[in-house]
Amino acid sequence: MRKRKPKPNPNEEIGDYMASPVLSIAPDASTQEAAQLMESKHIGSLLVKDGDTYVGIVTETDLTRKILARGLQDKDSKVSDIMTAPLQTIDCHEPIVDANQLMATKRIRHIAVTENDQVVGMLSVKDLIHYFANPRMRSW
Repeated sequence: MRKRKPKPNPNEEIGDYMASPVLSIAPDASTQEAAQLMESKHIGSLLVKDGDTYVGIVTETDLTRKILARGLQDKDSKVSDIMTAPLQTIDCHEPIVDANQLMATKRIRHIAVTENDQVVGMLSVKDLIHYFANPRMRSW
């Protein structure tokens, strides 16, 4: 007889699965710098921060699709040329299933997580896979 896999707890919060601290890059940084930072940190996105304000996000998808499609392969292309803006956010206390629905609807793989309107983390599709594949055992 096969053991039944426990169902995900729909009450678990996004904050339980988000990555923190947030890594960011300036909009005038080169796309090569962004790619190198993502590769060295083994991450798929960076928030774009201008001063104290997050203005967008740059992802692996932005680097591959937009650079090639726009012919921006030179070393002078800037993060601001390919970043996605405005930044999509979700509160860390929302149920994780809400993040899944929002990310599916918006067709995005990374979303900034906020608490009291301040960015405190990042949630990726990889984090959602962890949630759905390995649900925590909590009493409902």
